[in-house]
Amino acid sequence: MGNNFGPIVASRNYLYASVGGYEVIAGGYPKKYNSLAGQLHGLTTVPKPKSGKRINYELAALLSFCRVGESVTFPEGSMKLFVDSLIDLAKEHSMPPEEIATSIEYADTVASSIMEWSKHDNYAQTRGAPEYSVNDSPGLWVPTPPAYAPAMEPHWSSIRSLVIDSVNQFMPPPPYKFDMTNQKSPYFLEVKKIQNIKDSLTLEQV
Repeated sequence: MGNNFGPIVASRNYLYASVGGYEVIAGGYPKKYNSLAGQLHGLTTVPKPKSGKRINYELAALLSFCRVGESVTFPEGSMKLFVDSLIDLAKEHSMPPEEIATSIEYADTVASSIMEWSKHDNYAQTRGAPEYSVNDSPGLWVPTPPAYAPAMEPHWSSIRSLVIDSVNQFMPPPPYKFDMTNQKSPYFLEVKKIQNIKDSLTLEQV
């Protein structure tokens, strides 16, 4: 919210950060968790921990989450205080300096691979795509008060999907045909039903 990301873009940010954290845990506990590499589009491999190194995977997962999260938000360094607090907490609980260092190293390694994967989902290209052209005709979307905000992410369908081949795999039924002139039309009756529900709600319920 502080960076003014809309819900759609925020979902992408949380996605990559969460995968960054998860992949550290999957790498540390391969008998319990499967890597998402080979399961998500474009994610082919994720670095595994080097044998013989003592790594605290829980700490490394948090650090990886933070690093990836910061890379898809802004400004640079915005997560520093939180990251420093995690490392200080590890020190306060007597985690050996070498273990902290190897945990940071593995977190950075995994985070870098997830960040590289994130760069190829077509997100950057959509930043320069043309905005939605408003057509003020009956039944079409137009900006509404109080913000009169533009259409949110009209080109999001061109972003690389995670697991499905395309949105055609899960096609919802088409909406009712817009018709506010015929009071017996399905569209009018549905709008009326929603309005009646709203009118029946108390201020507390709203």
